[in-house]
Amino acid sequence: VGLGGLGHMAVKFGVAFGCEVFVISRSKAKEAEAKAMGAKAIIPSGDAAAMKEAAGTLNGIIDTVSAKHDVNALLELLAPRGRMVVVGLPPDMPTINHFAVVQRNLVYSGSMIGTLAKTQEMLEFCGEKNITADVEVVDMDYVNTAMERMAAGDVKFRFVIDINKSLAL
Repeated sequence: VGLGGLGHMAVKFGVAFGCEVFVISRSKAKEAEAKAMGAKAIIPSGDAAAMKEAAGTLNGIIDTVSAKHDVNALLELLAPRGRMVVVGLPPDMPTINHFAVVQRNLVYSGSMIGTLAKTQEMLEFCGEKNITADVEVVDMDYVNTAMERMAAGDVKFRFVIDINKSLAL
């Protein structure tokens, strides 16, 4: 869920792991970017018909969104025994439909960070598969504009602030 700073990395990892990846986003506005990263398609969460069509079809969801959103609508997309892992933290605690989780034997979990060994393993995997984060490097004097763009959802996919003007990306 989401195609921002964490979400675009989730897509890249999923593709590198050999998964069939779908991006769940509010609209299809980022579909070209998602497909360029290897995703099969976008499921627009703002389209009730598309969500109904996708209901029960996904084995797993990585929720990277840190804004308020309807977690229960996402749970409906999971197949029985599906898993949803939360790595983005919205401002308010979501209300989970426990009946849907129990009746369909779903797993809802979270993850913050792995051990040093797991982090090293993932970095090595990134090196082997040439997985890199897509960033927009900005100077310190652009930070306020960058914050405004982030609030407006106008960043692909992460800002990096070059304080010393030393990054040659």
